[in-house]
Amino acid sequence: MLSWPDYGGFDRPKTRIYNDSGCYNAFICPDRNRVTMLGITSPVRFAVATLLGFYLALYPGSITLVALDRVPVWGTWMGGALLILQGTLMGLWLTVNYGRWGLVATLWVLFLSWLVEHVGATTGVPFGSYTYTDVLQPQVFGVVPLAIPFAWLLIVTAAVGIAELLLERDARAPGAGLRVGPGKVLTAAALALLLDVTIEPFAVHINHYWIWSDSAEAAYYGIPASNFVAWWFTSLLLSWVLLRYRQRAARAAAPALQRPFWPWLPPMLYLSNLTMFVVVNLARGQEAAALIGGFILLFLACSRGMPHLVRLLRGAEQESGA
Repeated sequence: MLSWPDYGGFDRPKTRIYNDSGCYNAFICPDRNRVTMLGITSPVRFAVATLLGFYLALYPGSITLVALDRVPVWGTWMGGALLILQGTLMGLWLTVNYGRWGLVATLWVLFLSWLVEHVGATTGVPFGSYTYTDVLQPQVFGVVPLAIPFAWLLIVTAAVGIAELLLERDARAPGAGLRVGPGKVLTAAALALLLDVTIEPFAVHINHYWIWSDSAEAAYYGIPASNFVAWWFTSLLLSWVLLRYRQRAARAAAPALQRPFWPWLPPMLYLSNLTMFVVVNLARGQEAAALIGGFILLFLACSRGMPHLVRLLRGAEQESGA
């Protein structure tokens, strides 16, 4: 059973928090443990809930159709739409929880990921030589599909969420959940990379989102090693950007950021996407990719479940000894 880390450990304030200009940028209602940012939290939260509802409604059918290779020709656009939906969901979630800094972080991640992908698709650096097909539409300047930056936003935000679950002990100290430590950044980048290891065979050989020019020389499903190296460094940069702006939000709001809205959402999206890639890769004969994804799921389950199991066993032993 997953438990969620303390994202700040701050005491609950009794009044609104005002900035230097005399305007409040965040406050926690005394009668409700919720954070209100920029005066727009309620409609944005409704948008988050609505998009999540759409995602959960589409998720089972999407896995089934892709796994059984039954996606109709007219439905090929759905893959890109789901990526944009999930990326938008993460952007709104960041905005609800971290106000204008969450929005700024969202825009920076979208811009930087698009820039890296544009350079990569046009020059072959840093990922390797690849070309996007016309499956994902629309394409920004006719090169990078719009869905790709949103996919980066989804993956990085979700990887940070999982990283914080794994580093829960570090997050128990006051304010630790909003610190930008090297361990958290490195862990998030590693988790993003591990997810990409299962994404690449799925995107290249099943959904045909892009084509690698030098695939004959690569051992892992025709995907060059340079792609994974570049993915790790890009994930490292984007994770650091995201965490830095979240830290700014904490400093601006001081004690107002006690707990974020729906902290389980980013980890849930990470696990749901990883599960989809495992199921689809296995169903479509890409056993190695499915096995890697399965090991990641097993590791995450054990890393969160084993400490609880040990505590339960120790408690039972003490009770029996008494």
